[in-house]
Amino acid sequence: MKPILARRLLLIFPLLIVSVPSSADAELRTALVIGNGHYADGRLKNPVNDATDMATTLQRLGFAVILKKEARQKEMEEAIRDFGNRLKRGGAGLFFYAGHGIQISGRNYLIPIGARIEREMDAKYKAIDAEMILDEMANAGNPLNIVILDACRDNPLGRSLRSAGRGLAIISEAPQGTFITYSTSPGKTAADGTGRNSPYTAALLQAIAEPGLPIEQVFKKVRQRLSRETGNRQIPWEVSSLQGDFYFSPGRAGEAPVARQREETPAQEPVPPAEREGYAMGPRPSPTQETLTDPVTGMEFVFVKGGCFEMGDTFGDGEVDEKPVHSVCVSDFHMGKFEVTQAQWEKVMGNNPSKFKKGGSYPVERVSWNDAQEFIGSLNRMTGKNYRLPTEAEWEYATRSGGKREKWAGTSSEADLTDHAWYKNNAGSVTHPVGERKPNGLGLYDMSGNVWEWCGDWHETEFYAGSPRDNPTGPSSGTTRVLRGGSRDDKPRLSPRGEPALERPGQPGRQHRFSLGPARQIVF
Repeated sequence: MKPILARRLLLIFPLLIVSVPSSADAELRTALVIGNGHYADGRLKNPVNDATDMATTLQRLGFAVILKKEARQKEMEEAIRDFGNRLKRGGAGLFFYAGHGIQISGRNYLIPIGARIEREMDAKYKAIDAEMILDEMANAGNPLNIVILDACRDNPLGRSLRSAGRGLAIISEAPQGTFITYSTSPGKTAADGTGRNSPYTAALLQAIAEPGLPIEQVFKKVRQRLSRETGNRQIPWEVSSLQGDFYFSPGRAGEAPVARQREETPAQEPVPPAEREGYAMGPRPSPTQETLTDPVTGMEFVFVKGGCFEMGDTFGDGEVDEKPVHSVCVSDFHMGKFEVTQAQWEKVMGNNPSKFKKGGSYPVERVSWNDAQEFIGSLNRMTGKNYRLPTEAEWEYATRSGGKREKWAGTSSEADLTDHAWYKNNAGSVTHPVGERKPNGLGLYDMSGNVWEWCGDWHETEFYAGSPRDNPTGPSSGTTRVLRGGSRDDKPRLSPRGEPALERPGQPGRQHRFSLGPARQIVF
């Protein structure tokens, strides 16, 4: 790969293949999902699985998800407050809890990990009052809220407390536009289950994936299935003050549910997708959904189907640190269709560090690697996503139109390079608005030239030569970071890897692209 190749935002999705919401149902969706099972008394097998699978399913249905597993009291309280703050942006809010719950004197409490509740009054100070979730929803004032409590599992705590009742109490007061559902009837307990999920969550995961069902129909299906499977011993209940319609999965009723499939990845199955170390979850598009748009910034993302390719100086005329050529495989991801613009940066950061301030459609520049990390952190807090810089392998694979043997993004002909890139021969030593040159074979613009781009990797020549074959992320430490792509002032013969940039706070860098990662660490 030759010179000036570009940067952008990568969006990588979990290990499920499903459709995403249509434009008719593209309202902002935010969810808090909590699963607690590792209790000192009354350990539960499935809540963490339930929360993990629910988070994955909700993300593929367009929710920005905060996921907490085995959460203690402080962590649960902080997550609920964070959830409430995010709800203030509007849209639909959803809270899902799997684990022990208890009612005392008609109030429901969700039990954190590590809580020692020996007296009735302990619940008030050591557990989470379910009213806290409703208070946050009411304070946010968003138009629609959903509360799902799979928390009526047989709780040994209740047996020693005089005022404790079996199961949970029905919540009688909630913000208008709220739908509350319980995994079983008032005063009853629910099964934890012998499979991967509780019977209730298993039924719910199946029902919410069916296209074209309004929320009331979804939970009617859950109730029918659970009643049938348990011989009417467990019958879910719902309380609703909804006025409009809500669909988890838009589409035509009667269409086949989206298949829950695992991504084909080497030697890591059957680990559940949301539990893969370092992988982020996000909505995975259907095969026809080639482009996704971030609702906060308007950034567009192009789906990049993973695969294997020969990484390095395959044409034999680059710098030494691009050798030897070696086989590398990357998983599916989404990458930003355009370079990050000055308008997008300013919307997130409130400033514009660029030298060439000629309009919001120009790429942001004079950005250090540390600046990029600050931007990504702010963007993640605003969107509930898990954006990150691409690895060098992902960047090169995407730039080469999916691992093809191309010198530049979209062409190997220097005569055609001016059609695809802004560089020394045609840029006039200034940056240009994004998307004015031809895209590469994946529909990615400015992957060569205009401005340099940051990758997430540390730069280390020896590691490059001996890096792992599957999803390499670079060495674990170093003194410099990898820059790729080249800029408006670079000649075509410039090495594709480019010069490494020192990682120093405030150091003027060049441009970068970001990514929402191929399933690394659960976001939230």
